[in-house]
Amino acid sequence: MTDAPLARSEETEPATVHIVDDDEGVRHSLVALLLAGGYRPHTYGSGPEFLARADLAQPGCVLLDLRMDGMSGLQVFEDMRKRQTVLKTVFLSAHGELASAVAAVKQGAVDWLEKPCNEQTLLSAVAKAAALSQTEAQRAQRRHQLLERWNGLSPRQQAVARLLATGLSSKEAARALAQQDPERPIDPRTVDTHRLAIFLKLDIRTSHELGMLVEDLGLPADVFRTQ
Repeated sequence: MTDAPLARSEETEPATVHIVDDDEGVRHSLVALLLAGGYRPHTYGSGPEFLARADLAQPGCVLLDLRMDGMSGLQVFEDMRKRQTVLKTVFLSAHGELASAVAAVKQGAVDWLEKPCNEQTLLSAVAKAAALSQTEAQRAQRRHQLLERWNGLSPRQQAVARLLATGLSSKEAARALAQQDPERPIDPRTVDTHRLAIFLKLDIRTSHELGMLVEDLGLPADVFRTQ
């Protein structure tokens, strides 16, 4: 970990940082530091308050106290994981909590810092977490857009697309579909017609792009492929 904070573009909106700590003094000092660093901080005195109020769908960083009265930081983190939030977490731990902090990082936290934190080290960790969160949010948005396009295909077009994504020719795809559904045979020219419609709806130009799209969406590309 470097001590210098990562560079942030002045043209972008300030990244959101959620401070979850049951120590009011810690919250106030972190707010002052983050405001001076160009961030947009929000504070919460407990895990349940954070989970109830924060928008977990928006990118940002969470500075999460590892040990709090009631719901612990690890419990909050596990709840965030179950909700598949794009927020990225930096744990704040007290002396003697190394094992728990390391375990949290292994479960997906970006970093852990022991209190009291060096200011530049903390800002660097926040910048890293915010950047990772933004990247993940963009990836999730792209996947959502791709999935919407995919769902715009008819069931027959989806079946054809899965086969073409494996690299099959129109003739091979027609044969595979006929074997899968003998009552609805299809000829290669019809597969070609479906191919054009598929490429148009998905805004792609090649079968290679189709294969990448199917892989990105986690779809079983060879579900209908015959041996």
